[in-house]
Amino acid sequence: MMDGISITFADGEVMSFAPTPGGSVLTSAEQAGNALAHSCREGTCRTCVARRPNGDEVLLCVEPAQSGFEAVVPYRRADVSPPTLRRAKINSFQKLSRSVWEIRYRLQFPLPFLPGQFVEATFPGIDGPRRFSMANGPAEAEQILHVRDFPGGAMADYLATRAKPQDAFTVRGPFGIFYLRANPKPKLFVAGGTGLAPIIAMLRGIDRLSSPPLSLVLGFADEQDAYAIDQLKVLANELPLEIVMTADTANPGWSGKTGNPVAGIGHVTGVPLQEGTEAYLCGPPGMVGAARKALRELGLHQDDIFNEEFVHQTLPA
Repeated sequence: MMDGISITFADGEVMSFAPTPGGSVLTSAEQAGNALAHSCREGTCRTCVARRPNGDEVLLCVEPAQSGFEAVVPYRRADVSPPTLRRAKINSFQKLSRSVWEIRYRLQFPLPFLPGQFVEATFPGIDGPRRFSMANGPAEAEQILHVRDFPGGAMADYLATRAKPQDAFTVRGPFGIFYLRANPKPKLFVAGGTGLAPIIAMLRGIDRLSSPPLSLVLGFADEQDAYAIDQLKVLANELPLEIVMTADTANPGWSGKTGNPVAGIGHVTGVPLQEGTEAYLCGPPGMVGAARKALRELGLHQDDIFNEEFVHQTLPA
């Protein structure tokens, strides 16, 4: 379809459709009855990122639709499912560390997702949805979210002052192309703060009998922010998993490394830091960008580095 738009998926499948005048590549695909991964539709979340033949990255939700446009997306067509809405109720919630809350909840009906994907959750009295990655496996009945106790944050205020078990809320999803790829490549995970949530979901979904070598670099701003350590130790006993913990500031008794998670990559020995290893990065944009740059310099292929950036939302002034 030389006069149309051509999108090639990670497994080689090709989607072709006509451009919609005045529309984006994403809207043109939707007009033709095709599904592409997306979320914000504003060019900020990077869910719809694609790569042109010359290597340039483009965001399909804002890229103007033009005849002859070609791009490759880093996921399989079969892995894109239309988001659906589910009703949910809180089972329990608690503080896991100085800066992290955990919410456990149940759904009225199951919501299939791939480990690493996220949902948009809307809680009582909060203006608009908040995005959270699940910290549980897809087959588990109880769903788990990790919430940053961010000063001025709507979710932190809700959990500290108004939330109660049985509160009803809604979740919509799944979203995102940050999910575990099923292949035998060694895998490096780099997480900052609550960027650990989707990584835990990924680790819980790995078959211990066929697992490739795994390494996790986990960073916190302060040792008092550290959480889920016992859970990670259990996973490390079940999987060929190396854990490197870092904290920007810590007391002499801290059992991990001092520094940020990007520096922590230098302490990894469990997987080869070279081409052929996959990397999954999740955390603040600065951390994700620096980790991607460091891994590219070490020789990892750009198509083997997957990432999700966490941007915290606060109450409007």
